[in-house]
Amino acid sequence: MQHRWLTFLCFAVLGVVVFIFFWYRNQPIEIATTQQEKVEIGSLTQPTMTFVNPTKGAKEPKLTIVEFGDFECIPCKALADSLQVVVKTYPNDVKVVWKDLPNESIHPLSTPAAIAAHCADRQGAFWQYHDELFSQQSYLTEAQFPQIAQSLGLQMDKFTSCYEARETLPIIKKDYEEGLALGLTATPAIYVGDEEVLIGAMTTQDLLDLVASKLSSP
Repeated sequence: MQHRWLTFLCFAVLGVVVFIFFWYRNQPIEIATTQQEKVEIGSLTQPTMTFVNPTKGAKEPKLTIVEFGDFECIPCKALADSLQVVVKTYPNDVKVVWKDLPNESIHPLSTPAAIAAHCADRQGAFWQYHDELFSQQSYLTEAQFPQIAQSLGLQMDKFTSCYEARETLPIIKKDYEEGLALGLTATPAIYVGDEEVLIGAMTTQDLLDLVASKLSSP
């Protein structure tokens, strides 16, 4: 009888431990508010670009477009399609740079998705992963992150280790704080060249016309 109680107690303790583990794993990933409070709103006028920011397009561009986006933002998905058209239209003239500006208050998967995308970037697959996140946006769940990685042929041990340890979270935090410093409050937000700042949805044709105008100006 005593052995039965000991067995029951062991299973109960194990159940509590498993519950706590999965409860912790399922908590939302939040950007530290203490860091946000240190950011001076409007203290920057132009975005920065470093080697950690994913880019595509021209190696020596005449025009650079910097996007602050959120993987659960519907207009961001539309803009991603438009930017792809721009890059295909001007492959030797335009470079696109991605930066993260997750809105966790309405998009609970925005930061986890960004972490996963940057983990994919470590294996040279950021844009493929970016495209898959947007293509599955309407029914996106955290369970799809490893599925996407597997479908892209990534090394799953490296991807899983990176994602579970949240190794790329500092990249997202830095982009987010920069967005605040720039005074950005909505996504998508794009910087076209050194002067043009556009917030919100934009048609593909309007974007193409703007890019053509920038490239033709002296």
